Amino acid sequence: MLGLKEALRILSRRSKTVCRRNFADDANQTDISFKWRKPIGQHTGINIYNYGMQQKVPLILRNPQMVTWYTCGPTVYDSAHLGHASTYVKVDIMQRILRDYFKINLVTAMNITDVDDKIIKRAQLAGLDWQKMALAYEAEFRQDMLRLNVQQPDVRSRVTTTMPAIILFIQHLIAEKQAYVTPDKSVYFDVSKSKNYGKLLKLNISEEKPDTLKRNSADFALWKARKSGTEPTWAAPWGGEGRPGWHIECSAIAGLFFGRQVDIHAGGLDLRFPHHENEEAQCCARYKTEQWVNYWIHTGQLHMVGDSQKMSKSLGNTISVTELLKKYTADEFRMACLLSNYRNAMPYSDQLMLTARQTLQRFKNFQADLNAYTQFLKPVHLLDEGALKAQLTHMVTEFDNCLRDDFDTARSISVLMDQMSSISRCINDQQVDAQEEPAYCMDLLLAAGNFINRAVVTFGLSELHERESLHEKVCSTDHSIDPSLLVDDVLSIRGKMRENATSGKVKNTQLLAACDELRSLLQQHGIQVRDHQQGSSWVFAVSCEKSDDKSKSSAE
Repeated sequence: MLGLKEALRILSRRSKTVCRRNFADDANQTDISFKWRKPIGQHTGINIYNYGMQQKVPLILRNPQMVTWYTCGPTVYDSAHLGHASTYVKVDIMQRILRDYFKINLVTAMNITDVDDKIIKRAQLAGLDWQKMALAYEAEFRQDMLRLNVQQPDVRSRVTTTMPAIILFIQHLIAEKQAYVTPDKSVYFDVSKSKNYGKLLKLNISEEKPDTLKRNSADFALWKARKSGTEPTWAAPWGGEGRPGWHIECSAIAGLFFGRQVDIHAGGLDLRFPHHENEEAQCCARYKTEQWVNYWIHTGQLHMVGDSQKMSKSLGNTISVTELLKKYTADEFRMACLLSNYRNAMPYSDQLMLTARQTLQRFKNFQADLNAYTQFLKPVHLLDEGALKAQLTHMVTEFDNCLRDDFDTARSISVLMDQMSSISRCINDQQVDAQEEPAYCMDLLLAAGNFINRAVVTFGLSELHERESLHEKVCSTDHSIDPSLLVDDVLSIRGKMRENATSGKVKNTQLLAACDELRSLLQQHGIQVRDHQQGSSWVFAVSCEKSDDKSKSSAE
């Protein structure tokens, strides 16, 4: 089995290879001029990758007191799978970094597509009411996001509840001759009137006349006229009945909340074209601007290792969020996302999840060792105060640099792990000079531990201070006992047994065996015992929901 460092190295190499392959694919597209307009406002010192320019650009805030962020929401016709989950977890991580680390006041919004061809077809095949089915899957999606610790957007709106805003948006485009009504009362956006159309993917758009009602082959539907008597429709002021196309939803909903300009717009890389391209074109036409979104953020797609295609329901290669959480924790999946650059494809496998699990265990073990040292369960040492100060400064500076560099969470995790390894080597050193007065440097060690814990929480992971949240970790909360005190008492008795077993000239092997058996028993319940020179400490190996995997969860 690969060691943790080797697995992280391979994961990083794969991530870079995928990134190069994505850029090569972009290079095959026909190049056109892309002019990104730098916003006027406050510089943040943060850089964000711009796909149109294929380089990083500075994040500049139009209004430092409020930054708008829109994310494309789900089409609720089925259960969410890991492809969806990876996008929303990665977006959640970036939003937490901006909100909690950089203290930027984000205002976030998301749509829910609750009427769509896929929803209608699925409901008809299942013999269900389309609205009830959509509501059920929307509720399931919200629950899945809560289970993955994805923070809810400030505002979320369904397509069906914002229909007046969508119709009004289309009316404006028709009035400005940016869109046209066909004989069947459908409405299409005229891409020939959009001078920058194709800029996000750097495409040249053909204006050849298609053999349909459309004027140009690239024109896309804003409104779909009724085709049958069973599909849901709404009355249109330009005549007939129908329902909105996919792309107009996000434009109208984001415009309803944020107006003529959006600071940041996020979604999966597969949405860049045509969805985001069409959103941008519609809103530039509607608000008479050349740049509606200042910063587009696209997350790489998740796929199974060995499968070049993304995970999708149409391909039948999906794993649901519920299936994931039967085997792994939400923290483990989030760590897997942290170890993958948000822009790159994410190759999913048990090896990836094992690497994430081991990485999490490293963080927990570090906190347990630090707690043991500050409680004098480990021998104190003569520590180099100057070196510790330099290491702390380096960690804080490099961590900050990583997050400012296009949210490089993979490198930031490496920075934290390097600091933890350095401290662990110091406090786990068993050689003590009894004649030399030790320099405890407890303040510096605790400062490093506090910073690492806050960093973990910023990313949306559980706190490393397990004892304070132990009540939440226990599967049953019906008992009035304090579980942390119970474990402490058990380890205290075990410590006395070990002391008695080794105090004589001959070790009591039976008593030591009993101590080992007790240690194994605690391990089966997810509690990892760590023996030190002056006593024992403990840390959770896995959460109690994963009891079936406890025997395999401990990381070296």
